Amino acid sequence: MPVERLKTDICIIGAGAGGLVVAAVASQLGIDTILIERDKMGGDCLNYGCVPSKALLAAAHAAETIRSAGRFGLNAGALDIDGHKVFAHVQGAIEAIAPHDSVERFEDYGVKVILGEGKFTGPREVTVGDQVITARRIVVATGSGPFVPPIPGLVETPHFTNETVFEQTDIADHLIVLGGGPIGIELAQAHRQLGAKVT
Repeated sequence: MPVERLKTDICIIGAGAGGLVVAAVASQLGIDTILIERDKMGGDCLNYGCVPSKALLAAAHAAETIRSAGRFGLNAGALDIDGHKVFAHVQGAIEAIAPHDSVERFEDYGVKVILGEGKFTGPREVTVGDQVITARRIVVATGSGPFVPPIPGLVETPHFTNETVFEQTDIADHLIVLGGGPIGIELAQAHRQLGAKVT
């Protein structure tokens, strides 16, 4: 397979929030830009963080508002939560925003988008498959991934990370949240308001 050699002013590895901002600004300034993404455009914020957690919280807050309506003299009756529809709402929020972070949008900006895993193969050189990119500047905006702590038995136990929890199709009966960062707190609050027992 022949190697394709590309030269650019700036090569960005990672199409999450940081990488997309750099790519958008660089391209608007007329800087020749290549953007590399190995997974999903939009990174954590769009796919596993900000967007789905806020969509889940919106549904949870609506449930809590209905549940507490009695204090205003409003009887809303028994609350019936359809977990399938809640998580369809979450996926719908992701799908609504995804076009803003899409390959097509960034190509319209003049950015060359390459889907695949970028590896440094020399000074100012990144290789993705059979493409070798030489860039004056390289921005590493790869973000991070979930950490599953080495707790005995955890790997064998069904569990979620921030990258899988929004793929649920129903509300868990009981959720144990490890970690008190923003996403952990949001997930705990949302699941509790949607009727799950949370520890």
